[in-house]
Amino acid sequence: MRTFSLRAVARRTALAAAAATTAAVLAPTAASAMPAPAQSHLDDPTAVDKADRKQHRNPHRKERPAVEPTFGEQVLDLASQEAGDPYVWAAAGPDAFDCSGFTQYVFAQVGVSLPHSSSAQAGMVQPVSDPQPGDLVFFTGSGGVYHVGIYAGDNSLWHAPRSGDVVSLDPIWTSSVFYGRVS
Repeated sequence: MRTFSLRAVARRTALAAAAATTAAVLAPTAASAMPAPAQSHLDDPTAVDKADRKQHRNPHRKERPAVEPTFGEQVLDLASQEAGDPYVWAAAGPDAFDCSGFTQYVFAQVGVSLPHSSSAQAGMVQPVSDPQPGDLVFFTGSGGVYHVGIYAGDNSLWHAPRSGDVVSLDPIWTSSVFYGRVS
């Protein structure tokens, strides 16, 4: 013979009632037998966010125009295209260069005429104390200006170094330099 406590009976009754409620909620009804409405972008929260953002864009917002490269960026791009060309004394390109022939050639590509001499180029520029990429770098010694290159930023330059070498990007190796801007 089994004996049940009142507490056990109450617990079974409560569980049975909960199961019946759950079954009733999950059971199909006439309303749920209807076909589901077609999905719309409103059913996808990310689609709503995207649609909202497009619809509610700032009407005063302007599209950004394509950014034109600066003069210095153009000069550096042209200088980098000559990387690996050999140094040849008195050469001014397009396949071989000396130092001033290299700067003369690169600047000619952007419409600036420079003489074929580092000291003559030094006389044509505006000296600057805040060099920007694309400025000229002049190396000086006891005999005056002896070398020129194109400042590339970060204490480096594009130049045609010396006989037996090629156009390259190198660190500036001395403090005996000054910078000039072509105006």
